[in-house]
Amino acid sequence: MIIRKPYFYIFVITLYSSLFYSSSVTSLNPKSMDDLKHWKKGSVKIQVDGNEGLELNVLIAGSNKERRQGLMHIEFMEEDQGMLFIFKPARKVSMWMRNTPLTLDMIFIDRDGKIINIAKNTTPYSTKGISSGGPISWVLEVNGGLSERINIKTGDLVSLKPIEDLDGE
Repeated sequence: MIIRKPYFYIFVITLYSSLFYSSSVTSLNPKSMDDLKHWKKGSVKIQVDGNEGLELNVLIAGSNKERRQGLMHIEFMEEDQGMLFIFKPARKVSMWMRNTPLTLDMIFIDRDGKIINIAKNTTPYSTKGISSGGPISWVLEVNGGLSERINIKTGDLVSLKPIEDLDGE
């Protein structure tokens, strides 16, 4: 069998490039919370109106890079999981759902632990901005519908434990 060298080299380069490209794309697009291996982990307890509360295992998005990544490309999140975005100093923020296939509830929490806004059942992949509605220190993203199921409302005081340990950067 005769193989012409130029075609063989083009074939090898194309094959190598496609393998390299597909592995780099996969590493840039995590599919589950477990794929975000080097992120800080924490535990957040939400205490609302005399309920016994709910404890969530959260990944902490404290750096600009982590906040930009957020839950983009994550396809599944357990009911007791979430992501806590830290904003220091407190400020008005706008979030979006770009490249996010999950429906989420975004709970905007001020520096005193008071919920000032809840964006319920956000639209997957939307690039529409979702405003905090005022200065906040934290955004807690959980599975869509969770705030409704455990009756979290704007104005409720939320106990993020230990809140002082989650101050980020």
